[in-house]
Amino acid sequence: MPNGPELVPAPALPIDAELAARVAKGDSEAMTALVQRYTRAVMTVLQKRLRQTELALDLTQETFLIVFERLRGDGIDDPDRLAGFLRQTAINLAIGEQRKLNRRRTESDNQSIASAIDETAGPAAQLEREQAGGMVRRLIGELPMQRDRELLWRYYVLGHDKDRLCRDFSLGVEHFDRVLHRARGRLRELVEKNHGAL
Repeated sequence: MPNGPELVPAPALPIDAELAARVAKGDSEAMTALVQRYTRAVMTVLQKRLRQTELALDLTQETFLIVFERLRGDGIDDPDRLAGFLRQTAINLAIGEQRKLNRRRTESDNQSIASAIDETAGPAAQLEREQAGGMVRRLIGELPMQRDRELLWRYYVLGHDKDRLCRDFSLGVEHFDRVLHRARGRLRELVEKNHGAL
């Protein structure tokens, strides 16, 4: 006599490598499964970095679009590390967004680094701006004070936010603004001395 109803094991969830292979073939169910599996994790990473829910939602969608495009194109080196690839894609998008916000924040500041670079349009001007950006990054490394170098590099190049830098450098918000302003002024002097090299 049977002891009771037979237990049927739940179907195993597909592993990341299998999902990646199915997405590469355009399988919409695999795309949906991937979004359901990782949306919360991607959203958490973005909210932690950006602290803006609407922006984090937008960039979550963009993260998945980029990853789907990559999987359908060149693929990724290790499909078993799909979660890590999603996370790094989200981080890269957040860093790019932080850089945009930082640029907008400093555009109106007459002491900003951007004021030393010609803003005219066209391919030649674009190349000139890129060369100028490379020179500015190099000149940051030539500043004599370590705190100036680290602060400018982390704020402008790595896109670290102000709150994080205040904690790391043990600075109050107003003190941070003064320190950043002075460091930017010292960098601006170096940029102006080297402007002929642009």
